[in-house]
Amino acid sequence: MVRSAHGMKEGRVLVVDDEPMVRETLGQVLTDEGYVVDLAVDGETALERVHAARPDAILLDLMMPGMNGRQFLQALREEPAYADVPVMIMTAVHGLEVNRATLGASDVVEKPFNVEELLNKVALAVYRSRESQPSLSQPLPTVPAVPAVNGAPEKERGVVLLVEHDRSRLQQLDMMLSARGYTVVSMTRALVQLSRLARALRPRAILLDSGSEGVDEVVRELADSSVLEQIPILVFSRGGDARILGTLEHAADVDLVSFVEHQRDRGPTP
Repeated sequence: MVRSAHGMKEGRVLVVDDEPMVRETLGQVLTDEGYVVDLAVDGETALERVHAARPDAILLDLMMPGMNGRQFLQALREEPAYADVPVMIMTAVHGLEVNRATLGASDVVEKPFNVEELLNKVALAVYRSRESQPSLSQPLPTVPAVPAVNGAPEKERGVVLLVEHDRSRLQQLDMMLSARGYTVVSMTRALVQLSRLARALRPRAILLDSGSEGVDEVVRELADSSVLEQIPILVFSRGGDARILGTLEHAADVDLVSFVEHQRDRGPTP
């Protein structure tokens, strides 16, 4: 999930699907994550929703009656104000991702949905959208700003990628880091997209729970990437023997926050 520096989720997401069950379910999932969600049953209605409130990301079904997904995308991309809005195609056809550039889509979400993978794709799309077009993002409810830590400007805190299999601990650590001004992208297992997230976001640090699914593979991939060699990576354990070289055993939340703060003190990664 992506939180603001104030610990609240930010972003408006438009879900376009003619199937009521899919539309309402996704709407509820995204609302529960803290997003502002708009729903549309076809391309024509979706354009109306876009004009009424510019979304930060769009989840779009291609096969719809009336104006279908392809026609909607063509119409959307022809309007300069919305040409760069991230659009994720929802499809049951595997392998469509190779054609996403032709379609004008930024990503593909395959059905049946892996909810956690979907949420992380939405989080990345919303983050990119709000970073590239902050003046165009729709205003959301405001909360008091968190004071700067050690006098550092809030905008310089950066992103932290966090993988923790225990949801309660993940939420606690997420909130601790968010309260210190970081933008936290968190998940309960190390997705195959994690290295891509790291390349796109250039995080201040990556924190990986050694007990989370997929961590071993992701650590090897990150270690083999010259693009990511300057990003500090900490693989931590909540107890028991360390399974990966460099693991911090019996790590408490405060230890992990201290690790990230140390990287901040060293300055931005090159």
